[in-house]
Amino acid sequence: MNFRQIILVAILSFCIPAYAEIITLVNAVETSTTNITVPTASTGNLSFKPCADDCDEIIRVRLTPETSYVLNGVAMEFIDFRREFYKLRRGSEDYALVSYDIKRNTVTSVRVGE
Repeated sequence: MNFRQIILVAILSFCIPAYAEIITLVNAVETSTTNITVPTASTGNLSFKPCADDCDEIIRVRLTPETSYVLNGVAMEFIDFRREFYKLRRGSEDYALVSYDIKRNTVTSVRVGE
């Protein structure tokens, strides 16, 4: 074995034990629009049920100025999203995806109708 191969093997042997535990930073929950309550302010708390209508669990996460809002494939500001969200004829089959940062308990994005 030549010198370069020995160095490469040595470096790789140090890297192999460096496996780390996988940590979930952002959770994405699929739900329906009937299970979401959008606050009046862009820094309020978004409430939603992560499961079917029979579920009692409610998740509350804080909106931030960095939160992105998409409705039917169109990105928009909070005020426009809220207005259009409440204009929707909502049913249990309407799709919504809420992504939120677990550590900071803040919403990263809300996607409806895609």
